[in-house]
Amino acid sequence: MQKLLLVCLLISFSGLASTPLTVRYSAGGHAYPAELLTLILSKSAITMVPSEVPDIPSQNRAIRLLGEKNGIDVFWGATSLEWEKQAKAILIPIDKGLLGYRIPVVHTSHKDMFAEVTHSRQLTPFVFGLREDWPDSAIFKSNELETLIYGTGAEPIAMLRSGRIDALPYEIFDITKNHGDDIIHEPHIAIRYPSAVYFFVANNNQALHKLLYDGLSAAIADGSFDTLFFKYFAATIAQANLKNRRIIELTNPLLPRSAPIYQPQFWLDKNSLTK
Repeated sequence: MQKLLLVCLLISFSGLASTPLTVRYSAGGHAYPAELLTLILSKSAITMVPSEVPDIPSQNRAIRLLGEKNGIDVFWGATSLEWEKQAKAILIPIDKGLLGYRIPVVHTSHKDMFAEVTHSRQLTPFVFGLREDWPDSAIFKSNELETLIYGTGAEPIAMLRSGRIDALPYEIFDITKNHGDDIIHEPHIAIRYPSAVYFFVANNNQALHKLLYDGLSAAIADGSFDTLFFKYFAATIAQANLKNRRIIELTNPLLPRSAPIYQPQFWLDKNSLTK
């Protein structure tokens, strides 16, 4: 009876109550979310098949197409207040908050500038370079950290070399990049602010929302979520050496209050960093 009810409810996004049901998502980007979507759909008693939809040019366009006849059923991205009004978020961070970690990039002559930093207040003497279209800019400013905002055509590494800025707080995924022999990833700290990448569905698609939430919960409970996550990101975490860095916490005024920040099972922790 429950399966029949779900099939009827899912007609709204599948078009027909046939087997298998198709769950559409925007093609391209990192392979991890698509593989995770396949994993969590496999946890359902209903057979569902993810299907890529090509030629969606932007995240803003993708979220507007949720639930549309020629659109998509699932979207993923870093959450915001605006997006949580436009769509219904599955409030489990599929990135475990990893996108909120920043490793400062500095000139070699300043490699120990953060050696004694243990709290965000001790970052106030330094100038951080941040691009104008990055959400980090507002986050750093809200934490009363001095920032130099640069445009999309600027050369931030040159600004670092010239001393206009002290550090570039780059994403953890930048850790594999080589910016030149005189530019390094500072070895002592990582800066973190709470951030969450979610799956989103159309606001009126409660059935798919429940299936995705239940599938994610099942994957977390049986360990398959962690297995997949660390398959993709264990090397990056290890190379960033997060377990041996002091984590400097910033507040994030852009993060909606709906975020499950007090549910530690959803986030990276010290045990996770040793995997």
